[in-house]
Amino acid sequence: MDFFEEQALARKRTLRLVLLFAAAVVGVVVAVYFLAMIFYTAGATDAAGVAYVTGDYDNVGKLALSFWDPGVLLFAVGSTATVVGLGSLYKIAQLRDGGPAVALSLGGRKVDPDSTKLEERRLLNVVEEMAIASGVPVPEVYVLDREPGINAFAAGNTTSDAVIGVTQGTLQLLRRDELQGVVAHEFSHILNGDSRINLRAIGLLHGIFLLALIGRFLTRGSMHSRKKGGGGVALIGLGLLAIGSIGVFFGRMIQSSISRQRELLADASAVQFTRDTDGLVGALKKIGGAAPRSYLSTPKADEASHIFFSDAIRRLRLFAGLFRTHPPLGERIRKLEPQWDGEFTEVALPDIADGMSTPPDAPDGQANAFAEAPTEEAVSEAIEHIGSPRPEQITFARSLHAALPDLWLHAVHQAPMAQAMIFGLLLAQDEVLRGTEVLRVAELTDPQTADLTLRFHSEAGDRSSAEKIALFDMAIPTLRGLSIGEYERFREVVDALMRSDRRIDLFEYTLSRMIQRHLARHFDGAGPTPLRFRSLRVLLPDARVLIATLARVGSQTEEEAERAFRHGVQTLQLKGSAGAILPSGECTLASVDRALQRYDAAAPALKRGIMLACAATVMADDDVTDREAELIRAIGDALDCPVPPFVQSQ
Repeated sequence: MDFFEEQALARKRTLRLVLLFAAAVVGVVVAVYFLAMIFYTAGATDAAGVAYVTGDYDNVGKLALSFWDPGVLLFAVGSTATVVGLGSLYKIAQLRDGGPAVALSLGGRKVDPDSTKLEERRLLNVVEEMAIASGVPVPEVYVLDREPGINAFAAGNTTSDAVIGVTQGTLQLLRRDELQGVVAHEFSHILNGDSRINLRAIGLLHGIFLLALIGRFLTRGSMHSRKKGGGGVALIGLGLLAIGSIGVFFGRMIQSSISRQRELLADASAVQFTRDTDGLVGALKKIGGAAPRSYLSTPKADEASHIFFSDAIRRLRLFAGLFRTHPPLGERIRKLEPQWDGEFTEVALPDIADGMSTPPDAPDGQANAFAEAPTEEAVSEAIEHIGSPRPEQITFARSLHAALPDLWLHAVHQAPMAQAMIFGLLLAQDEVLRGTEVLRVAELTDPQTADLTLRFHSEAGDRSSAEKIALFDMAIPTLRGLSIGEYERFREVVDALMRSDRRIDLFEYTLSRMIQRHLARHFDGAGPTPLRFRSLRVLLPDARVLIATLARVGSQTEEEAERAFRHGVQTLQLKGSAGAILPSGECTLASVDRALQRYDAAAPALKRGIMLACAATVMADDDVTDREAELIRAIGDALDCPVPPFVQSQ
């Protein structure tokens, strides 16, 4: 599956969502107008009767036959736009925190990253492995404790605020391979931009559904009211309920149109990730065997039904096909297992061994997971599979996860230790300078943190950049739990360590970019970067900076740098317009930072071009250094193009 093409399609689907929303609003406006005209005509008829009795025959026809009134239309447009607009804006504001807001609204409980419950530990391990394999931060994980059925969801605007949620039934009733298949399916939605569209749909559809909710509230309230005028309130409530049902009709069609086909693509991606059809198929069969218990009980599932792994609510048979947000289970299973006999699996508790947090057949690391210097083929395949990791990367992730010492695994899940771990990764190699930095850490924090920082540094000496980046990705959910004050202190220490030697090396730069994108945005409340650039001509100076910097990072001589630069610009098909390689003074990390900020607002096709150019640049000399690999990962992360780990195919 092409990541950049899917990102472009996601933007088109967003436009389609807006157009469908506009059409739904027009339909509601028409319904409001006709309802208002019924009341208006009734009043006009009474007035016509009075005119007839009083002998005012000239106005009888005018009053009785007035079916068009611009004032009533203006009222219908204004009232509908106000209710729908305010309802949508309210919901969008509620969801400004991204995935966590959706999970909490559905009744989700955030799983403690350091949970010792075996079922939760198994789920966390699967999510962490999938995140490492995908090259994205580990999403926060939520459990819907009151839902005994089997279901799951992914939500979030970006990979920075994405979450994975599962029901209690998913946690208890699925084997590890089935759980991995479900999680891989949800990761596909995150990587391909589906979760962002689904989040926007929840916000927009709430405004359309609001009229029905108000009508239901007024109708129920009038039934229990003994006050005079209760009949009029009930009549208004029934009218709004009737109008709202039109909005609900359009809303259900929108949910169906943006979700159904994406589920089949996510199924295919999950199998591609894991190279294991049995796991995902087993989960789908168990859902069929558990029906109707697989439906959710929370009333919020109605407006969010399109984000779930399978059907979350029961639908009337009359409209089941029209409003279905997911393909039938049988269709999904036969896409993956054509010879299926049509029998669903009887749901029972899995074997005790399946509840273990780590699989007994842990991989033996045959995928060259910890190589310091990636090969040219590994870099090429990683760039080619951005947003679509291969089974070798899943094996890499499981190998890395299984090989981490208990201290490090515990550290990424504990906020104090996670901070000390990051500080330790940033300590200088020079012994004298390192001593000064440790004293600075103690000054800004406390002596115990400084001691732990030094211990992490001593144990991290032989770890590759890939492992260090994976550790940071695993620590991100923990670091998001810091208070504002704690985060500001954390950033103060990180900045002090980066400035201590008056230079920033590539690993420090990679880490700073990840902190900026995945933590600073979280604490600042920043959303996705809006698209601003569609032409390479506008971004040409920025492309030159990125390619020239990569060329100089991996070259020993000026001749080698120029050759690598030409290699990169040829990929962008710039030819003579790129000019000569920039001098060293213009190839600074500050210049790279400015270029990445602009490229982050580029169209997906432009991002694809620069990532391919970067890969061509580092492979110009048939030798990829660890420093070049670090910079490629930093560039990809800054552009929200998650580069999977550089793993050699077997």
